[in-house]
Amino acid sequence: MSYTAGYKKKDESYLKDLVLLSIPDRPCNISSRKIAQNTGIKARDVRYIVQKLRDDGYPVCATPDKGYWMAQASWELSETINKLKSHIDNCSATYHSLLESREKMKEKENISDDK
Repeated sequence: MSYTAGYKKKDESYLKDLVLLSIPDRPCNISSRKIAQNTGIKARDVRYIVQKLRDDGYPVCATPDKGYWMAQASWELSETINKLKSHIDNCSATYHSLLESREKMKEKENISDDK
């Protein structure tokens, strides 16, 4: 059952605790897949729970080559923050491109409606 679809709110705290116990204090190549295997939670749900933990203020770092770990110093968050910023920028560019596409399509639809 998916975390986002089926777990009750009271389970969220328990699931956060499970994931927290699986995140080391230093980079050890612990992936969401490995955390999922250790906890019985689906990998995509682990990623969602990590997001919720970050929203709660936990300094969870993650990179493709180092996996997840809990930052012990502020500088450790830099690489994760930079990767997230890049992702946000890419999503923003895609968003704006789609808005432009929609406007162009609306213009064409208005032209064809007039005929």
